[in-house]
Amino acid sequence: MKISVIIPTFNRAEILRRNLNLLAVQTFTDFEVIVVDDGSNDATPRLLKEFQSKVDFPLQFSSQKNSGQAVARNRALAQASGEIILFLGDDMLPQNNLLETHANFHQKFPAPNFACLGIVRWHPELRVTRFMRWLGRSGAQFKFDDLKQNSETDFWRFYTANLSLKKVFLGSEKFSEKFSGWGFEDAELGFRLAKKGLKLLFEPEAVVEHFHAISADSLAARQFAAGQNLVVFQKLHPEMALLPVGAKLFFQKLAATFLPFTFYGRAKKAFLAGIAEARRES
Repeated sequence: MKISVIIPTFNRAEILRRNLNLLAVQTFTDFEVIVVDDGSNDATPRLLKEFQSKVDFPLQFSSQKNSGQAVARNRALAQASGEIILFLGDDMLPQNNLLETHANFHQKFPAPNFACLGIVRWHPELRVTRFMRWLGRSGAQFKFDDLKQNSETDFWRFYTANLSLKKVFLGSEKFSEKFSGWGFEDAELGFRLAKKGLKLLFEPEAVVEHFHAISADSLAARQFAAGQNLVVFQKLHPEMALLPVGAKLFFQKLAATFLPFTFYGRAKKAFLAGIAEARRES
């Protein structure tokens, strides 16, 4: 049961170094790592050449002009030879039994349509602010606190920060390259797979630690991009009612207007602004 670990990266050489060092000490050893550098201008290319010559696991890497995570992951998928695809973020530092836990899951659930959603925690070296604690339970980035082991969840939590599935079930499906920036390209793939019968189960023992401090300002920029991408999602699937309209839009605007200094209000304001900008452009 070979695992292909797919990591898109952009300008995070030192965090990527830690990621690869932790992959080198995994308790499960039948795996390859495929890294696609999405146009980094830091030390990433040199780092990958260095690691390719010193690690025991097969490491493939390639570079592309900055085109986004969807393009990078698709490029890596075309090179993957494993039965299991494991998507990781470059800033997600794996515990040393991460791959073993994903492998055990797929042995326990061998049907092609079963996929494993691991958990994302803040790295203990980070100073976790009140905002970051809110972010971890709000769903604005991740949400795990309402899930239990082996509980099934929907395509909205097709989080490619720590998720594995069988390559045979993925088949010819790939990430839509119509998305740009941050947000929803993974959920949209999850939606298409759900229509094919995807069963996404939560495995809290598959742990990565998120080494990326996030502020309210940086989240606002992400939420603006997510709003733009939600419009793309809606265009790809016009049968879905994704965009806020009517009373839903009214109350979201109300929250953004009257809660401007709350984390929710700031995130919602940026999200609605991204939707409005995408609609104007189209």
